[in-house]
Amino acid sequence: MAQQPNISTIISLLVSLLAISLMSVLFGRKTSGTSMANINYARGLVISLYMISWAFTTIAAILTSTNTGNIMSCTLSIFVCLSLYAASKIIIYLFLIEKVYVVSSVTTTRKDTMLYRLNILLLTPYSIILVLMVVNRVAILDETEQCFIGLKPAASLVLILYDIFISCWLTALFIKPLMSTTSVLQGPSKGKLRQVAVRTLIGSVIALILSSLNVFTLVYYKGYEDSVMCLLSCTLDVTLNACTVHWVTSRARGSHLTDKASRGVSHHQNTHNVSSTEKQVAPTETHISVTVESYQENY
Repeated sequence: MAQQPNISTIISLLVSLLAISLMSVLFGRKTSGTSMANINYARGLVISLYMISWAFTTIAAILTSTNTGNIMSCTLSIFVCLSLYAASKIIIYLFLIEKVYVVSSVTTTRKDTMLYRLNILLLTPYSIILVLMVVNRVAILDETEQCFIGLKPAASLVLILYDIFISCWLTALFIKPLMSTTSVLQGPSKGKLRQVAVRTLIGSVIALILSSLNVFTLVYYKGYEDSVMCLLSCTLDVTLNACTVHWVTSRARGSHLTDKASRGVSHHQNTHNVSSTEKQVAPTETHISVTVESYQENY
């Protein structure tokens, strides 16, 4: 007699289907009317995050419905979590590092920015942690043929400490220029840049909370979590992170039109008093470049 799916399996499948649809919508909105030539590094990170999140939620839905009494599906579940979930986290960290570069080092290139190189260097331990997670993975079937997956404490504790450290570090890098009176974010022409910093700060805090909750759950179950619940929590994590990144890289239509109109009026009224120079920064917002306007007064 075939085993009937329990309520947790049904909920997990419904969440996965909703996440798949949501990732498809976000991907379509981000790439609509965009050619490959217009996809730069920053936008490429966002699109890659959507694709990996979509792949994770799709595979998670398949594994959720097949891992009961199936050791192969059970083993694949933990490898999917370790690979695609870890890839999504790395992309999010790269995205936050890119935003730190935008709001703090707009006058230098990435390779010439010490902070940017330091942040990239701080990501290298993740490769060691990934190996540690693979070695200390858990994928077993109990006497009722229910699948349990997770990480042993040696890996889960290291992972949570690293996630908290890197997330707090990147969050602090956004708080510092917002609080400083001498940072590049200060000045009447830096409203757009401050908005980027504030939104990304909120996004980094959300990423920290989601990561902490997910890994704390793993620690609470001592590395032996029901695979359905584990895949569900990871699906919610990657989906909410992708939605947060989408919000961070989107701009309110009304504020965009108002900002554009006000800049046009200001430029018309101050043609003889103010000269402006514009520098296109490599990272971009959703569909336009971040333009940093510096004004020099004629004395």
